[in-house]
Amino acid sequence: MKRNILVPAVALLLFFIYQFAAGNVFYAHILVMAAINAVLISGISLVARTGRLSFGHAAFAAISAYVCAILTTTYGVSWTLAAIAGISAAAIVAYLLGSVIVKCRGVYFVLVTFAFAEFIRLALLEFPSVTGGASGLSGIAPLSIGVFTLEGVNQWLIFSVLFCGVLTFLINRFFKTASGKEYLSVNDNPDLAESTGINVASVQLASFVAGGAITGFGGILMSTYIEFISPESFNIHLSITLVTMLVIGGVNSSWGPLVGAIFLTPLPEILRGAQEYQHLSYGIVLVVILMMRPKGLVSVFSSLSSAPFVFNKKEKKNA
Repeated sequence: MKRNILVPAVALLLFFIYQFAAGNVFYAHILVMAAINAVLISGISLVARTGRLSFGHAAFAAISAYVCAILTTTYGVSWTLAAIAGISAAAIVAYLLGSVIVKCRGVYFVLVTFAFAEFIRLALLEFPSVTGGASGLSGIAPLSIGVFTLEGVNQWLIFSVLFCGVLTFLINRFFKTASGKEYLSVNDNPDLAESTGINVASVQLASFVAGGAITGFGGILMSTYIEFISPESFNIHLSITLVTMLVIGGVNSSWGPLVGAIFLTPLPEILRGAQEYQHLSYGIVLVVILMMRPKGLVSVFSSLSSAPFVFNKKEKKNA
């Protein structure tokens, strides 16, 4: 069997990116945002790997971010407790919504999640006394766990890269367990999975709730890092961007969110010199990538792992 080089290749890529960004505040900021985006996308990826594509997970990011921000800024709750409350709120809402829409198929599921995200955004605008309305909330308390407090972009760089790497590794390990394989079987053939005794609805609901919680924590990280949120921080543009990153990185890979975020987060800045052609250039790049790598950029690493010059020890011994 060919040796899988995906994990060390991604780890090496993260290491070199960190070394490149550590000495420059702007590059460090871009990498922090890429890591946070990867966390946000990881929640959507869990849902996608059970055969569903959600355009509404920006709503869960908004719910968690606002709950955490309001509790810390208005009521003086510690960041840790506020974050737990925010994640719990996102998970509860995801469970309530998922219980209703879990049987929706195809485009209907996409439309319902899209409408839900817009509903949450509009609801945040309607209660300015609590959420700040269109003006949003500023001066959000920094990430603080016990005596440890993140201060400055370099500390955020270390924390976000490590957390993103650990989260991606754990998700990758999960899909190698019996429960994870149930997710994959539901994605491959839900009818066949149902016939073998797998409760497809329960698996898809569990993925929706877990995905909502993970994306919710990503929303907390984003609001805490930027120290400002508004309803427009979680508009449909964010949902489309996150799904695009997932598709470009690779929908059917645990490493797809990380690869897609690393590639697409800095792309608008790279194309900024194109000025009025920036959006056109962005679209062309995405189309070219999807044409050349329909399974996502993560398939590049898979191709490398199956290259003729990569052997495992057994094959070397037999050569």
